[in-house]
Amino acid sequence: MNRRALLKLAAAAPVAPLAIQFVPMAQAAGHGDVTQVIGVQHFRVGDWIVTALLDGSLPIGPENFSNLSAEEAEAFTRAAFAEGPAMPTGVNAYVLRNGSQTVLVDAGGANAFPGLGALPAALEAAEIAADDVTHVVLTHLHPDHIGGLLGEAGPVFANASIHVSSADIAFWTDAEIRAQVPEAFQGFFDLAVAVIEAYGDKVMPFDGDTELLPGLAARALPGHTPGHSGFLVSSGDAEMLIWGDIIHVAAFQFPKPAAAIGFDVDPETAVTTRQALLAEVAESRLTVAGMHLPFPGVGHVVTDGEGYRFVPQDWTFAL
Repeated sequence: MNRRALLKLAAAAPVAPLAIQFVPMAQAAGHGDVTQVIGVQHFRVGDWIVTALLDGSLPIGPENFSNLSAEEAEAFTRAAFAEGPAMPTGVNAYVLRNGSQTVLVDAGGANAFPGLGALPAALEAAEIAADDVTHVVLTHLHPDHIGGLLGEAGPVFANASIHVSSADIAFWTDAEIRAQVPEAFQGFFDLAVAVIEAYGDKVMPFDGDTELLPGLAARALPGHTPGHSGFLVSSGDAEMLIWGDIIHVAAFQFPKPAAAIGFDVDPETAVTTRQALLAEVAESRLTVAGMHLPFPGVGHVVTDGEGYRFVPQDWTFAL
């Protein structure tokens, strides 16, 4: 989880960190005149109302993964009843409300990639104003999670404090590391710096496992980035773990957790973290939510042979 790890990743073959084929959602569906409904769904975790918001999608192909053979990818794609080879992967964000706090977990990608940027419309549909957001907590500083923090006029969530791991801040604002990575990767660093500078003293770094607010605690889940974090939402006996980017393509990484995506800063640690967490939540039956799980990305994990299977939570008829 350091400069050598990132440089090793950037030079690795055949995994290409930027090989994702980004296309707009409507184009990917093959119907330029038809768009999907705005993605908003509510859940209850004790006194918290958790609102899943869809920012868009990124098609991710098997060429972006190591420890995943072509034969495995084809079998997993077929088992998922997907067309392939690229798998449409959602980009989710979540809002947590308990009456006094309005917490946004990640902010989508906005203009960072084509196919993203639906978060403002989703917030409007959920009747959540940007100025009402009191806290933004970030799983990590990749563009598809922080692009929505900045608009043409500056910070989008001007009244919110920004909570992010100090390890991620240190890594993505390190000019020496930026200078040594491929040019195509340097924009990741530039956007992170722009966000940190724009929000200034509203940025509140945290370290490891720590309580951020009553009923909301950060959990260190390193590997994907140095400070990659999940957030445990709790109220009474009710709990939900928003785990960030533990899974990128559900069809590949649930049946084979050892499959590592090319965006992992430290693939070995990311795999270890994923394997341990999947085993834990399968055993505990903890409700999980993920930024790249099929929208709304909320459900449970169960063991399935040598791997795991995701069981989406049913529609909630009454909150």
